[in-house]
Amino acid sequence: MKHTIMAALVAASAFVAAPVAAQTAPSTPSVTAQPAAESHLRVAREFLEASGIARTFDAAFPDMALRIRQNFSAARPELLKDMDDTLVALLPEIRTRRGEIIERTARLAATAFPEAELKELNTFFNSTIGKKYVNVQIQLLNDVFQAMEPWMQQTTEFFLTRFREEMRKKGHTL
Repeated sequence: MKHTIMAALVAASAFVAAPVAAQTAPSTPSVTAQPAAESHLRVAREFLEASGIARTFDAAFPDMALRIRQNFSAARPELLKDMDDTLVALLPEIRTRRGEIIERTARLAATAFPEAELKELNTFFNSTIGKKYVNVQIQLLNDVFQAMEPWMQQTTEFFLTRFREEMRKKGHTL
């Protein structure tokens, strides 16, 4: 679950942080956007690779295997070795489906950014600082996630205390 959340955060951070490289404000994606030209999709696919978004999909495959293993191993623990061997053997085949999510995500990126902006983003992500950003983003987001856990707990407790106080003022006991 944590890896899935991290993958989502990494993907989101690339879409959110990437516009820093562009000098113009990104346009709001249109739900009814016209199909993108092949050159636009090619640049979008390059963006997915350069920005690190594509590698988040790669991390999804072992997570899928782990979930499948967990689902079946509790009921059939005697098959654990065969399950593990089968899952490992299937991973290369399953990884061939990476292209499907790349294509879907490229269409989203092409909707979110005009081709010229994607080219600017690719220039940024292929620069020294852009490559550094891609290389540190997972660790940075992991650190942020870890820092958020105690903050979320403390803030939730504070919120709950204040909520109860305010509800008490209205004559309700929770």
